[in-house]
Amino acid sequence: MSSDHERATEVPLTPLRAFVAVGRHGNFTRAGAALGVTQGAVSRHIASLEAFAGGRLFHRRGSTVEFTPSGLQLFEAVKDAMSTIEMTMQLLAQRGRKHDRLKVRTSMPSFAMTVVVPALGAYTAQHGVQIDLITSLAPPEPSDDFDVLITRDLSVPGTESWELMREELVCVASPSLLEKHRARSKSGWPLVAARSRPDVIATWAIAAGIATESLYVVATYDHLFLAITAAIGGTGFLVVPKLLVLDPLRDGTLVLADGQSIGSGASYLAYVSTHSAHAQSAGDFCRWLKGMLRERM
Repeated sequence: MSSDHERATEVPLTPLRAFVAVGRHGNFTRAGAALGVTQGAVSRHIASLEAFAGGRLFHRRGSTVEFTPSGLQLFEAVKDAMSTIEMTMQLLAQRGRKHDRLKVRTSMPSFAMTVVVPALGAYTAQHGVQIDLITSLAPPEPSDDFDVLITRDLSVPGTESWELMREELVCVASPSLLEKHRARSKSGWPLVAARSRPDVIATWAIAAGIATESLYVVATYDHLFLAITAAIGGTGFLVVPKLLVLDPLRDGTLVLADGQSIGSGASYLAYVSTHSAHAQSAGDFCRWLKGMLRERM
């Protein structure tokens, strides 16, 4: 059983929440509306907190309030923590009501940015499931928290998996750059490269019969999505998975430089985590993703 001293020093979390709401909204009325309580309830919470703190936290200026120095110090100390608590509780409540969120992890940030993310709004509207997308190049550990892994270079043995599609590589350029270099041999084309996929240029060069040591790389970027933007701007020719440049090819901001499509030997795969609490929804997402990719190609 708690002693009187223990009860007196318990942190007043509900008054703190009201205090942060007043600080955010500037008066008691708007804070009460945001919290779903009356202005009087907010006033009582603030009075309780001021009694706990041993001093005034606000100066009242008619319908508005201003922080005292002590109040401002407290607000700066607790506002971010309160936001984190509120967001965490909202996510826990949503998870408890129904399985309406999936955590999707991928080792392919360029694929995620150019293909998956633009389609997620339509998926959520159709299926009522929100996707939290995270990227990581590291192999997943047993303790990692995710429902679906999308990858081309990682393996998760013993889990349910889908082959989404096989990768094809193309060489693309802006129309003006291709016109400028059309008469030159491919070994003289200025290339842009991505550190995340150092293999693609070599694969293309071998298929084209070009010695890799003769290639001319003018710029290197961390990820393919950055290299795609550079290619659209005319920086250089780019060897890239065709899936990632379908939209620029269709709108004419990029064109095929040599008309070839080369199989890289890799496949895009989706795995359902054995630790997922939402395996059915995760499987539904994988089936949707495979169908969406088939339609795009």
